[in-house]
Amino acid sequence: MKSVKIGLIGAGTIGKGIIELISSNKQLIADRTGVSLEVKAICDKDAGTLKDIGGKNVSVKTADANDLINDVDIDIIVELIGGINPAKEIILSALKNKKHVVTANKALLSGHWKDIFDTASASGVLVNFEASVGGAIPIIRTIRESFVADKINVIYGILNGTTNFILTKMDEEHCSFDDALKVAQEKGIAESDPELDISGKDSAHKLAILSLLGFGKDISPEDIFTEGIENIEPEDIARAYNGGYSVKLLAIAKNTSAGLELRVHPTLLPESHLLSGVKGEDNAIFVKGEFIEDSLLFGKGAGRRPTAGSVVGDIVEIAKHVAFDKEDAAPYNLNYSSEDKNLKAMEELDLSYYLRFSVIDNPGVLAGISSVLSENEISIASVLQEERNQGEIVPVIIVTHKAKEGRMMNAISRIDKMDCIKNKTVVIRIEE
Repeated sequence: MKSVKIGLIGAGTIGKGIIELISSNKQLIADRTGVSLEVKAICDKDAGTLKDIGGKNVSVKTADANDLINDVDIDIIVELIGGINPAKEIILSALKNKKHVVTANKALLSGHWKDIFDTASASGVLVNFEASVGGAIPIIRTIRESFVADKINVIYGILNGTTNFILTKMDEEHCSFDDALKVAQEKGIAESDPELDISGKDSAHKLAILSLLGFGKDISPEDIFTEGIENIEPEDIARAYNGGYSVKLLAIAKNTSAGLELRVHPTLLPESHLLSGVKGEDNAIFVKGEFIEDSLLFGKGAGRRPTAGSVVGDIVEIAKHVAFDKEDAAPYNLNYSSEDKNLKAMEELDLSYYLRFSVIDNPGVLAGISSVLSENEISIASVLQEERNQGEIVPVIIVTHKAKEGRMMNAISRIDKMDCIKNKTVVIRIEE
């Protein structure tokens, strides 16, 4: 039986899940692959964690990552500390020492992939990163292997379980955003500081990785238009449902003849779309290719056990390479785009919109709003204005036909300055 030794850096929730999985299923993995996995060393800055974690085969417990990187017996380094620094330095040092690397670090990969993969290529070692996008969903391996021969045109992703849980809670229980967030935090689904999730930034990091894999174009997450869910109200979700739509925080990537569209924002999706039925903290990724057509990958996007399963899958893939003395594997060419495609400006996109205005119910208000929209070449598809007593604040709901994003934002800016508008207008983009 071939034995492959692992050094684990970061023994938090996911790290403990990896140790549990390898310990529980060591024989199953060996029976299926002919490889025996051994966690030889664990690195963590917390002494209490090091004392309590690991099994009889863990011979090294340390707070110094270099103890693992310089250990000649260790074949694979698993980085689970997250963030940019010192994770980047640790990974690059491991690769230069000819250690294979498995990571789930989306922030690092989305911004510094070139340094990492250039170093891996020069050293003849591998980097696997399945768990960086979608947790247990095998989207990385699917794009790199199953869809490698096809041109991908569209990727839609529900890539953040926290925001999907919140929107589902608001939908099913008609509660406020704040109440839904509180429940998510109580259940451990949302962090105490949830800003990275609810702002859409977490999804933008993941979308940058998917874009790189699917389109071969290096786009910084900072260059992706990103908008969060904090302004969504339960009334918006209810009205969307009544109109045949669901509300999702959607990561959108489109490969068009005019350039790449990359954006993350709350989106109205038709109830008939495959992603509309994705509820709670689940994630899903929809891929449309020229030959494969429509495919949906669905599963747990986070959590100790699902993410650990994905990481161990990466470990096993590399372990087979190590154990059976395969020649250096040709790295997947990430920066392969043969067309000089640029990121399309958000202002130039043609989209349909759901708009909710909070207005003082006086004569002429709707006419004033309609006039500004018309001046910006925005055509109205439907209007809903609830009956209230004159002078009260009421919602006016307008759904538009497709219009330029830049013109829409100009119109909203002007309308929000009108005396009759009492709250910032809610804008939700529509995908068909």
